[in-house]
Amino acid sequence: MIPETLSHRVRGLAFACAATAIVGLAPLAAEAQQFTMKIGSPTIRSGLEEWTAILKKSLEARTNGAIKVEGYPGSQLGAIPRMVEGVQLGTIEAAQIPPEFMSGVDERFGIFVSPGVLRNMDQGFRTLNDPEFKAAFWPVGQDKGIVIMGHTCDGPVDWATRNPIKTMDDIKGLKLRIFGSPIEREMLSRVGATGVPMPLDEVLPAIQRRSIDGNKAGITVFVPFKYYDTTKYIWRPKESLICVLKFASKMWLDKLPANLRTAVIEEAGKASHQVMPFAIKLVETQYEAWTKNGGEFTEFSADEQKRFLERIATVGEVALKDKPKATQLLNLLKKVAAKHTTS
Repeated sequence: MIPETLSHRVRGLAFACAATAIVGLAPLAAEAQQFTMKIGSPTIRSGLEEWTAILKKSLEARTNGAIKVEGYPGSQLGAIPRMVEGVQLGTIEAAQIPPEFMSGVDERFGIFVSPGVLRNMDQGFRTLNDPEFKAAFWPVGQDKGIVIMGHTCDGPVDWATRNPIKTMDDIKGLKLRIFGSPIEREMLSRVGATGVPMPLDEVLPAIQRRSIDGNKAGITVFVPFKYYDTTKYIWRPKESLICVLKFASKMWLDKLPANLRTAVIEEAGKASHQVMPFAIKLVETQYEAWTKNGGEFTEFSADEQKRFLERIATVGEVALKDKPKATQLLNLLKKVAAKHTTS
């Protein structure tokens, strides 16, 4: 029979050993915790979904399933403004959205549609991912709960309209959907049109009600959403690109262990590079699909195109004249873009 005093000691030792074991297992339990990364986007069957698929495969493999990636295209997590708010509040882990929609968060998000700066998808992507530009731009938004993870160029800016646009006179009086940046408004005002900010999921009904006359987007939006049934014409102004920002919730990232946080940022950057060949090819095939479905393209004549570009050449500077931070970043964007235009 064990003496009472010894019995107490044995029980105490057993309790201490158990507590030590639990403490020792605590880091393993934390490491085994699974985190879900919901990624929202407004489009369907686009390069944005391909980016999510690439990230899902690489990030889940790298973290051994500690992070589970889920894609929600087609505004399933809410309209664009709601997705931005969700990321800021931490209720949505990540989103892919053209940065012009976030001009209200920070004025610098609106610079990328400045005419004539980003000229094609390859040059645009190299410009946005240039180390000098990234160092200046990627910290933007962190004080508002947003962490930039990647930036792709997904196609030229096109305009789907009910009636053909062949001259600048054809634009006068039109109400056209825009993303919402001051540069877009300034550009349209110079040719006599009005820009109407609107999230993508509201655009087609507005066109059908004739509340607006057309939509600014890209061919990878117009074909999947079957715009050719409502707006037969696509005007190609050849003045800027649609470049999509991939960003995460700072609130969510801060909850991750350091190694998982690093994995998210690094794999998102890799996915942005890997998706570009797919995005470039998709634009080509979607242009073909537009004509196969009865849609038509319109472009200015060479002389009209020259007049148009001359008229909108200073749009960026004028629209941002009272926004010094945005002006400074736009000047850097132009400098870096010029380097990649000649390289």
